[in-house]
Amino acid sequence: MKTELLHKYFRGETTEKEENQIVEWVESSVENKEHFLKERMLFDVTLFSDGSNIQRKPKGHLYLYPLIAIAAMLAIVFVMDLPHMHKPKQQLSQTIRIPAGQRAQMDLPDGSVVWLNSQTTLTYDENFGKKDRKVTLDGEAYFEVAHNKEIPFYVQTENIKVQVTGTKFDVCSYKGSNSFIARLIEGSINLLTNNAKEEKPITSLTKGKYFSMENGKYKTGEMSSNNALAWMQGIYYFDDVPFKELLDKIALYYNYKITVKNPKILENYRCTGKFKDLDGIEHILKVIQKDHPFKYNIDNEHNKITIE
Repeated sequence: MKTELLHKYFRGETTEKEENQIVEWVESSVENKEHFLKERMLFDVTLFSDGSNIQRKPKGHLYLYPLIAIAAMLAIVFVMDLPHMHKPKQQLSQTIRIPAGQRAQMDLPDGSVVWLNSQTTLTYDENFGKKDRKVTLDGEAYFEVAHNKEIPFYVQTENIKVQVTGTKFDVCSYKGSNSFIARLIEGSINLLTNNAKEEKPITSLTKGKYFSMENGKYKTGEMSSNNALAWMQGIYYFDDVPFKELLDKIALYYNYKITVKNPKILENYRCTGKFKDLDGIEHILKVIQKDHPFKYNIDNEHNKITIE
């Protein structure tokens, strides 16, 4: 496949015939998929380096073109089950994975817009927007959902499902964290139990409300500010959170494994502050050190930090 044609496709300038040609080529082999992803990454980084501000819109429902907030190697993974002889064709799904320390904005085929935070994965199938509008989320995302009363929009997370028809909201639910939070900016949403056998409503949210779950315990209330959405601009606020929670968050955002050798360091210390993602994890640790003395050793080669 010619590089010029791929770049034309990335810019959203290809004809339907050219798009079909590229799709068939990508599906034909693993090597072609890998080459496609490599060219896509290089294309995005080149745009960033040149300071370009090109708005690229997706054509069709298969490939999306995220706008990289900072220089990122955004992994776009195509999960395919190709049809076999005497077997029905399986659904084609797309998974978007955002690397540590990066963010991205993308358009869904139904016209909804999604902002994805660091270490976030979003998956949906090829029929999205036709018969259903369901996405599976592992991480944090802000949604501006296109209104469609006939086809509700669902966000599936590890523990809870969010149901909407058209609204603006944020969801944070990383797998394994045993926590969930939804913040409603506009409209209304329904929270449902994530049970394959039976969906049970938990609660509904109206504008300015939030819902959280921590270790199986539910809580609702009024949002105190919009600081929780500052991550979309690369800013992270921590408001009176336990030290362990802060360490868990920055370990996730920057993809580091943090080991605390002395558990007493975590006791009775809470953190309040504001950090930019470009500050880096070591800068954040040094700022905290000024108020809460501790020692740390950082191994950047293996992305490990030891605190004692």
